[in-house]
Amino acid sequence: MIKRDPSRFLLIGFLALLFLCVLQVGWWISDNLSYTREIERDVNAITTGTMTADEALARIEAASDGRANRYLWEGGFFLVVLVGGMAVLTRTLRYDNELRRRQQNFLAAVSHEFKSPLASMQLGAETLVMRSQEADAKRLGQRILEDCERLLRMVDNLLDTTRIEEGRHPLASEKIRLGNAVAAVIEPFEERAARHSVTIVQHILDGLTLDVDRTAFDTILRNLVDNALKACVAGNGQRVDVTVAEAGGRIELQVSDDGLGFPPEDAGLMFEKFYRLGDEQRRKTPGTGLGLYIVKRLAELTHARVGADSAGPGQGATITVSWPGGDTRQAA
Repeated sequence: MIKRDPSRFLLIGFLALLFLCVLQVGWWISDNLSYTREIERDVNAITTGTMTADEALARIEAASDGRANRYLWEGGFFLVVLVGGMAVLTRTLRYDNELRRRQQNFLAAVSHEFKSPLASMQLGAETLVMRSQEADAKRLGQRILEDCERLLRMVDNLLDTTRIEEGRHPLASEKIRLGNAVAAVIEPFEERAARHSVTIVQHILDGLTLDVDRTAFDTILRNLVDNALKACVAGNGQRVDVTVAEAGGRIELQVSDDGLGFPPEDAGLMFEKFYRLGDEQRRKTPGTGLGLYIVKRLAELTHARVGADSAGPGQGATITVSWPGGDTRQAA
């Protein structure tokens, strides 16, 4: 039997409970106003002599006991409803967590299954490009190679997202020389950038180091450069600048491009999971909307801050990641 998603029924139930609570609060207010008027009438009756004080007191005590009993039953009813609602909510949250876990397991399994055939296809395409003497074969091999690289980057992003959200992304800080680390990450992108007439320029202060998890830093930079290259290709950009420098006691990594850009008011949304600018049906850039989300999550795990800036569509963009620095220079 297929289990139904209880979220819709939960929403209807809580809306009904909210409506009932509003009615009950209205009734309590009306009842208190009525009780106040009754007391005022009894007091006026004592003042005018139409009722003795003992009679008025007996009426007030009887009304008070009746209200107390009524409120006790009504309060007990709402307490039962509240406990029942909490039980349903707990069950729904458990169902949601179980569903998320299954989704993460599915993504991880599918991603791992994709990696092996994609790696094999990539190797075959590289062999075809290197050994073939025919122009058409080289062109087709290069296209296969580009598509394999794009799919492998997508699979890596899915795996990184799964590991991060499940808390399975171990971090081990080490002092890395930023010049060497940046050069190693950028090198695989240079051939791809050259094919699209895009130049990657590095601006790194000599001897700069940083205590950070090496894998996290590489993943952050790789996603930023990949994102900048895609923006340049789609927006007819020609340059990506990678800058690492000291600023205010922090180490700042900036990746700038002169490609697509984005509206300045959307800067806060750039790092949301699956968020992508524009209409999905008319999009020019490939991707899943996970790259900058991974950047943000890894930045948070390594105690860094992230920010995005653009002058507007077609004006390029700059992504900044900054880590706590201190004295980061090494002796020559």
